Amino acid sequence: MENEQQQIKQALNRVKEVIDPYDEQIKEKWNSSFPQYPITYSPILCVTGFLFAYIVIVPILKKFFRNIKNSFCLKKNYEEDMIYLHKYGNVDQYLPSLSPFCLKLEAYLRFASLKYTVVSKPDFSLAPKGKLPFIERNGEILDDSSFIINWINDQIEFDPDSNLVSDEKAIALATKRLLEDHLYFIIMKQRWLTKDGYSFTKTCFKDIPWYCRPCVLRKIKKNVQNTLHLQGLGRFSDDELYELANEDIKCLSSLVGESEYVFGTQEPTSLDIYIFSFIASIIQLPYDYPLKTLVMNRRNLVNHCKRIGHLYFQEYDWDFE
Repeated sequence: MENEQQQIKQALNRVKEVIDPYDEQIKEKWNSSFPQYPITYSPILCVTGFLFAYIVIVPILKKFFRNIKNSFCLKKNYEEDMIYLHKYGNVDQYLPSLSPFCLKLEAYLRFASLKYTVVSKPDFSLAPKGKLPFIERNGEILDDSSFIINWINDQIEFDPDSNLVSDEKAIALATKRLLEDHLYFIIMKQRWLTKDGYSFTKTCFKDIPWYCRPCVLRKIKKNVQNTLHLQGLGRFSDDELYELANEDIKCLSSLVGESEYVFGTQEPTSLDIYIFSFIASIIQLPYDYPLKTLVMNRRNLVNHCKRIGHLYFQEYDWDFE
C-alpha cells in the first residue's frame, strides 16, 4: 500500500513539473492582455473625476439639498391662504422696494386686494431660481413676478385686461417686454456702474452686516457688470444708452397719452402696474441723473406714476417735482 502511495505522489510530481511552466506562461499572457497604466496617468484621472463631479454631481446635490431645505424652512405655522412676500426691503421713505420687479408684484397684490405679509429678511436660497421676489402660500413656494401674477389671476379669477381687445393685449405684452428686457438693464447700469448711482445703491444694503457688506456689494456689482456685458447693453457707451433710453421713454409717454390709464380705461390695467413700477424706480430715487431727467420731462408719465402711487401706496410721498 505504501509503495502504491509513493508511486502516485511521484506521478503527480512529474505531472506538476510538466504543467507548471505552461501555467506560468498562461498567467503572463492573461496579465499582459490588460493595459497597465503608469502612475503618470493619475493626475489626468483626478482632473477628469473632479470635472465630472463639478459638472454633474454638484448641481444634483445642490438641487437635492435645496429641496430638503425648502421642506424645513417653509413657515410651519402659516396662516391659511396668507401670501408671504419675499422681496428686497423698502428704500427709506422713497420706495417699497429698490427692485422694480418686487415693486410690481407688491403693487399687483394690492391691486387685486389680496392679503399678504412681507417677510422682512428673505432667504435667497429658498427661491427656486435664486432671485427675488417669490411668495409662500399654504406651504408652497411660487417664484418669478410675472408667473405669480398669472397665478393670482387664475386663483381669484381676476382679469384687469378683460375689456382690452386683442390688439391692445398684444401692445401691452410688447410693452412689458420693453420694460423688463430692455429698460430694466439700463436702470441696472445706472444704479451699479455709475458713481452717483452706486453711492446711493450701496446705502440700501444696510441690513447686511458691516464686516461682509463690502465683499457682498463687490460681488453683486461684478455680477451686474457681467450680466450687462452678456446681455449686450453693457457694451454701449453712456451716450448710446441715453439714446436708447430716450426711445423707450418716448414710447411709454406716447402710449400713456393724456388719459388717466393706458388705453383710456376707467380702471387700471396690468400694464399700468408694470409702467408704474419701472417709472417709480427711476424717478423716486433722491438724486438727479440723465435717465431720471428724461422721465421728469414727460409730465404725463410723472402724473401717471403719482396716480398709481396714491392709489396703492398711500404711505409713501408721491408729490415729487
